[in-house]
Amino acid sequence: MKIKHVNVYDKDPSGEVNNEYKTSENSFRQPALHRCIGQRTAGKSYLCSKILAQCQKEHVFDVIYMVTPSFNSNKAYFGKYIDEDKNVYLPTKESIGQVIERVEQDRDDFEQYLVEKEAYDNYKKDLKDKKRVFSDDEVTSFDELGWLDGVAPTWKYKVVQPPRSLLILDDVLGCPAILQSSGLSKISITNRHIAPLKETFKERSACGLAVMVLAQTYRMQSGVSRLLRENVSELTLFKNRQEKQMEAVKEELANVVPVELFDKAYDYATKEKFGSLTISFKPKCPTKTFRRNLNDFIMFPELPCDCKK
Repeated sequence: MKIKHVNVYDKDPSGEVNNEYKTSENSFRQPALHRCIGQRTAGKSYLCSKILAQCQKEHVFDVIYMVTPSFNSNKAYFGKYIDEDKNVYLPTKESIGQVIERVEQDRDDFEQYLVEKEAYDNYKKDLKDKKRVFSDDEVTSFDELGWLDGVAPTWKYKVVQPPRSLLILDDVLGCPAILQSSGLSKISITNRHIAPLKETFKERSACGLAVMVLAQTYRMQSGVSRLLRENVSELTLFKNRQEKQMEAVKEELANVVPVELFDKAYDYATKEKFGSLTISFKPKCPTKTFRRNLNDFIMFPELPCDCKK
């Protein structure tokens, strides 16, 4: 066999676009597509609330939405992170699409803010130019905008950057939000690219939408589609004694992680009550592929560290 190299496709793309939200070294990449599977009372809501607490500490998300028929039952876990009046939806066939529209509206608001901020900065610059003469219409416009009183445009969230959002789907298996929603397919494929920007902002080309799905079963006829299952970036599993469900898990994990390592990690992580295993399909380091109860990395010599540090 001979190899001949040709200089045809050697040019690398100029610039780098990264739609990730900034997270700490040992936190999950965001915006993730995260499924959390466990039977009733397994601890899904509790685990999710711990993730939300850390995200709040790191200020990962500007807004969190939830689609669920049972928010009141889990208000103790989610009430301090989610605005019930504004951001909680019942699981109708329109609900996911409505959340996507909210994310796109946030994108529009952000881009409008950038336009207004640029105009205000130019106005402040022109004030220092002694040769610049403002027309009556300009002065009237500045007055209406509050600029004459020193009221500068302000962004509604803490950090000036494309808005970062999370959608939690809880107890929605069998509901129209899963079975009839066109928005579910969209977030299954393009959650990191939801609400694209007109212009790249600090290496981000879209707002994106992180998604977390809490469910009692991994696979069922009226459940989450294979399209979503095969695009997850994080999968959390609690103890499951249904052999067919575990076979389904391993069947779809086989091309992502070694099954023998999964078996070892799963048995160790779930041997105690409320124990869980999280598999990261795109970890920040191979040593961070498996986690027990979020905080314990289960490390295997077959997955050595490749960190650049």
